[in-house]
Amino acid sequence: KHPAAAVNSAGQVILVWTEETGWNKGGKVAWQVFDAEGRPVKNASASGKIDGLPVWSMGAVFANGDGFVIVY
Repeated sequence: KHPAAAVNSAGQVILVWTEETGWNKGGKVAWQVFDAEGRPVKNASASGKIDGLPVWSMGAVFANGDGFVIVY
């Protein structure tokens, strides 16, 4: 649910979304980075999930040079 995307200076794209959320229930933030050709990047930080998304919240993402910052 609630997808967000950003593109960095290297042409990589990150998709961020929420999981396990519901009415009055927080959940997780998940993400996946794709290279400039649209293929998933395969390294430890290019994808993942993190618990702790507050109730009524969602993830946001922005590019920071050639990297990304996820905020929630």
